[in-house]
Amino acid sequence: MRAVAVILALLVVGPAAWTQDEAVRQPLAPGVAAPDFTANTLDGATIKLTDWRGKVVLLNFFVTWYRDAAQHLKMLEDLSTAFSEQGMRLVSSSLDEGQVGLDAVRAVIADQGIAHPVIMDPAQQIAAPYGVRILPAIFIIGRDGVITNYHEGYAEGDDERLGELIAAALQVGAEAEPSTEAQAEAEPAAEPEEPAQPEEPVCKCFRQEAE
Repeated sequence: MRAVAVILALLVVGPAAWTQDEAVRQPLAPGVAAPDFTANTLDGATIKLTDWRGKVVLLNFFVTWYRDAAQHLKMLEDLSTAFSEQGMRLVSSSLDEGQVGLDAVRAVIADQGIAHPVIMDPAQQIAAPYGVRILPAIFIIGRDGVITNYHEGYAEGDDERLGELIAAALQVGAEAEPSTEAQAEAEPAAEPEEPAQPEEPVCKCFRQEAE
């Protein structure tokens, strides 16, 4: 049954592609210090979150086996390009499992021209402390290491919404934002938007089942 649920997840059109029972996990809220972690990227570099203190960090959790994974990563790559000079850093953490998952991540990175760091977290050693329950999931972490915003799912217009939140965390004006509708005087600790929630969980399985 769980394997069937995963297959259905690939076909569902909705804001999220992977869900975890909300009774088990709750994502860390804005105002909470982001848990530190150290991980190796697919390129062999070592990332330690606290080494980016003083930068605004987008921490993105994803899996490749949902329909919009490639577009989602490319959207974040474009935001990284737009805001890197203002002090934003982006790292994506894949929850794909096994060699098949690793190969899938490498393929998406190559196909979409992804240049930002990507790490693998199949055992959810990073995702669990953050309370990740739906994928994709994005935490925006301020220069002081405190979470400023949390965003679930992927939908049209996310580039503009995230651009506004990033600009607010960076305390930069609208001219630095990719969205023409961004507000020039956004507060650095803006209240997060209510995350879009699927009407029903798309997939309650904790991991993708092997064929």
